[in-house]
Amino acid sequence: MTQNNLLYRPPIVTVMGHIDHGKTSLLDKIRSTDVVKRESGGITQHIGAYQVQGITFIDTPGHAAFCDMRSRGAQITDIVVLVIAATEGIMPQTKECIQHIKNTNIPFIVAMNKMDLEGASPEKIKGQLVEAGFTPEEYGGQVAVIPVSAKTGQGIDKLIDLIKLNAEIMELKSKPQSPLQAFIIESKLDKSRGPVASLIVQKGTISTGDVVYADDVLCKVKALVDDKGQSIKSAGPSTPVEVLGFELVPCVGSLVTKEIHAPVASVCKPKYEYDEENPKLKIILKADVEGTLQALKRSFSNDVYILSEGIGAITDTDVFMADTGKAQIFSFGVNTPKQILKLAQTSQVKIFESKIIYEIIDNIQAQVLKMLEPTIDENILGEGFVKAEFKIDKVRIAGIQCTKGEISKGDLIHLKRDNKIIKDTKVDSIHQSKSIIEKIKSGSDCGMTFKPYVDFKVNDVIISYNTNK
Repeated sequence: MTQNNLLYRPPIVTVMGHIDHGKTSLLDKIRSTDVVKRESGGITQHIGAYQVQGITFIDTPGHAAFCDMRSRGAQITDIVVLVIAATEGIMPQTKECIQHIKNTNIPFIVAMNKMDLEGASPEKIKGQLVEAGFTPEEYGGQVAVIPVSAKTGQGIDKLIDLIKLNAEIMELKSKPQSPLQAFIIESKLDKSRGPVASLIVQKGTISTGDVVYADDVLCKVKALVDDKGQSIKSAGPSTPVEVLGFELVPCVGSLVTKEIHAPVASVCKPKYEYDEENPKLKIILKADVEGTLQALKRSFSNDVYILSEGIGAITDTDVFMADTGKAQIFSFGVNTPKQILKLAQTSQVKIFESKIIYEIIDNIQAQVLKMLEPTIDENILGEGFVKAEFKIDKVRIAGIQCTKGEISKGDLIHLKRDNKIIKDTKVDSIHQSKSIIEKIKSGSDCGMTFKPYVDFKVNDVIISYNTNK
């Protein structure tokens, strides 16, 4: 214990970066656990926090749609680890992270991941950082760039040591006896435990039996669970903990104190502004009572756009609005008249009805994930690229080099250009020399046709896949 009851606390580190650049894999290596395999499709669906080697890590989702959550996670961040894949460089979400670092002036370390892969280009990454306004230490600047590999463990020890060194220089201290101040980093409605929230204590201590408020949501703390799943009696500064006992699902980013206070910004309120650049899942929401309607709305992320909401049964106006606005209708606890169901069927408007709140939440969450990451339920079979094109009897043939796995006749295909899927099709035929073959394996070339026709170009990428459905 130090003077005036100040105690050194663990640094709180937020891990940021572009999707698939290896943030969760990096933490997985540090913790020697199996987080990536537990996540659907290898994508982090929520914010988690873990304490490892005297460091509290916040693992944030990498997709651009989770930008708001990522920003609020940094309210309590001492240091950011910015993960950049050495094979790909700075990508759109990386730029968002860099902008947030600039806006908040948070100390950060660059973890240059995937150094074990062929094509890793560390000098390219350093050059891109300079262009973004940050100069690496090797170039005379102040930004530490650590080459790492989440697969082999290369550079992990150095990264940990550098985080601890930064924490020592920052002299992070806090009083456990201070008034409680914590932030919600994850919240949900659990089927068996009710409203549950994960938070990180910034100041003070939270204990079982306490009465606390997440903004204006009351919580009589029934239980505290640490990041290893163990029940604990109290949690002090920099400690991540799951809290049971909230009356309602609190908003992510809410400030938790022992006194009721109005929200600084109600992040749980649906955003009625619709941005075509950042599509959302459009819905019309109907419920039996106001309380249920509010409970449903609190459970949705900001990727859900509520076109309309109301109490009572679905009406023809709801169907017409859904048809015009290209939305789905979700109805809880009310019966839909037969004529409305028939009208919806004629208008090709989807209606999802349930008397179980979790079924509606689960359905919407699954659709949001599919919208954000279209390939989430797919298994990649093979990959290749178009290296040439030629015509035989006026038919365009794509000269394909298979670079991974195998591609077979009849396979479903994504055609990607500039890292975006621009068309879906199937393999119609595969030609090698003068023979027609059934499949091609990695390292081989072939001529390929697609059905339906796609306007491919040289350097387009093709991905062969099947689905889990």
